Amino acid sequence: MSVLQKLMETVVQFMPDKAPDPLIHKHGYLGTPVSRVDGQRKVKGEARFAAEFEIENLAYAVPVCSTIAKGRIIAIDASDAERSPGVIAIVTAENAPKMKRPPLMDVRHMDKGFAASDLAVLQDDEISWDGQPVAVVVAETLEQAEHSASLVRVEYVEKAARVSFEDLKAEATVPSAVMGEDPELEIGKPDKAFAAAAFKVDNVYSTPHYNHNAIEPHAAIAAWDEDGRLTVFDSTQFVNGCKHALAGMFGLNGDDVRVIAPFVGGGFGGKAALWNHTALCAAAAKVANRPVKMALSREDVFRLIGGRTPSEQRVALGADKDGKFAAIIHTGVTATTTHAKFPEQFSLTPRHLYASLTMSVGQKVVNLDTVANTWMRAPGESIGTFALESAIDELAYAMKIDPVELRRLNEPDKDPTKGTEFSSRHLIEAYRRGAEKFGWSGRPAEPCSQR
Repeated sequence: MSVLQKLMETVVQFMPDKAPDPLIHKHGYLGTPVSRVDGQRKVKGEARFAAEFEIENLAYAVPVCSTIAKGRIIAIDASDAERSPGVIAIVTAENAPKMKRPPLMDVRHMDKGFAASDLAVLQDDEISWDGQPVAVVVAETLEQAEHSASLVRVEYVEKAARVSFEDLKAEATVPSAVMGEDPELEIGKPDKAFAAAAFKVDNVYSTPHYNHNAIEPHAAIAAWDEDGRLTVFDSTQFVNGCKHALAGMFGLNGDDVRVIAPFVGGGFGGKAALWNHTALCAAAAKVANRPVKMALSREDVFRLIGGRTPSEQRVALGADKDGKFAAIIHTGVTATTTHAKFPEQFSLTPRHLYASLTMSVGQKVVNLDTVANTWMRAPGESIGTFALESAIDELAYAMKIDPVELRRLNEPDKDPTKGTEFSSRHLIEAYRRGAEKFGWSGRPAEPCSQR
């Protein structure tokens, strides 16, 4: 069973126990004006986001973040902060509620929720990345919490940290799996076929690290009932998963946690997993014994919320004189962390796009001491297709053939690696219609010749 099939089986569990919305399954809406159900409220400013709910007796929380990438805490001096006006509580590993380690993503149990990292949240003195929360200051106002957080002094014993992708990529290793698939695949003898090909390109493509910058920063409000139930207003793309992840961390039944997120002001994958600030907000509310809001600043988002991994990919393509691919070789390295284990799946893309007599696909990862990386708008597919499609364009230029025609020549009848029938595939038709709309045939064929 493919990863997609597993995911779709999981998605079915999230469908309501009633007739599904016709927008999900019926056709005819493309190209037709359709009013968004939330459009008017958003345009009028009436939509309430996670940090905008009015809760009685609300306090404000601000994280204190590590300034080292690796090591341990030997002392926290919060005496000045404790004397600061408006301070209600300062939460550290010494007085934080007991929380179990959050679960990492498992495609078999996604309905139970998952976090971006499985590190314990504010439970010990270990530091695993620069920006890891080491304390939370709770105060009557946001300004008081921010000022008091700046007064907390932390002393560390520092250890050597692995932070440079460029320096450590040579030490990369093959992961056990990439999104449930084997990390390496070989069909035929691609090196031999590439060497004998009439036309060939062999290039290395690099993509940088990217940060998430949603218009709505990550934020949460947490409140505990007298009977021990937890309510969280969270900026999340995965309400049910957030609920179950929090329940597991705090040792609660799923029915004892309620997560509310009627609107999300941008997520792109960065709000799918549970991040530390949500659990910390709930922990701070428990210690302060009142509702607490934690809205991350832009700097906090960079430090607590992970983004896209950097990558370095080699793509070697060989084609015969008629333009048919004789070899596709697509290998490379991405980064992750020991506490995230998310090898962004660029290597899944070349397995399914084009027919080739031989193929070699492989992916390695290097573990860094950084904030966990995560999905970011077409994870894997985005950086993987950038490298592969760039190489195809360059091969087309070397062959003096239309790049669209080169893709048409190598359109597979069946999945190139699994041999299964496509349920639907209209790529060639999309190319044809796109070329007509763009006036592709009349373009200057020389790259960079038109501005």
